[in-house]
Parts: sequence; structure tokens; C-alpha cells
Amino acid sequence: MRKIILGVFLFLGIFVFSGCGSQQSAAPDDSAIILFYGEECPHCKVVEKYIADNNVKAKVIFSEREVNHDKANASMMVKRQQNCKIDKASVGAVPFLWTAEKCYLGQDEIINFFKDKNGA
Repeated sequence: MRKIILGVFLFLGIFVFSGCGSQQSAAPDDSAIILFYGEECPHCKVVEKYIADNNVKAKVIFSEREVNHDKANASMMVKRQQNCKIDKASVGAVPFLWTAEKCYLGQDEIINFFKDKNGA
């Protein structure tokens, strides 16, 4: 019996420490709405403030991906922007909101999207 318990704990320890139990991975995101942002981006901070001030996360389900410090997230964003046919000069720009139906670039477009979804 001890061997079974020890085996289970060993498996769980390996699972957690290998990162398999982490939600922070840059694995493919199948969310219907993804907000791409940059830590240092002032326009992203405006969107972040709107989201917090209007309790958007309680009403709209979306994931967030930081792109300035995560190459996998940045690559995912560029691919989504190219699929949306974003102007080449704007590819890589944040804040960027991807939805299954449409793409939004810039704080005003994104805030208006959340206003519509949020009923504000």
C-alpha cells in the first residue's frame, strides 16, 4: 500500500514541477476571445483600467496574453493579426483583441467591443 501512495505522490510531484499543472503555459489558446497586451504599453493600461473599473471579467469570458516578454504569445498574436489581414505596418501592435468573428486593434476599438459585450 505504501508503494502505491508513494507512486501517486511521486507522479503528482513530477506533474506539478514539470509545469504540466500550470495555467501559465503558452500552449495554443482555444478561447473565443483573446486580449493581447504588453506590460509596458500605455494603451494596454487604459484597456486594463476599463476592464477593472467596469467589472468586465465578470461578464465577458476572455483570455489574456502578454506579448512583450513571451515570444510564444507574440508569435501567436502576429499569426492572428496576419489572419485578420491587419495592415502590415500595424502587425505586432498592441493592444490587440482577437475574437472568432473579428479583430480589434487599439484601445478605443477594444473598449468599444467590451462596452457592447458588457452592456455599458
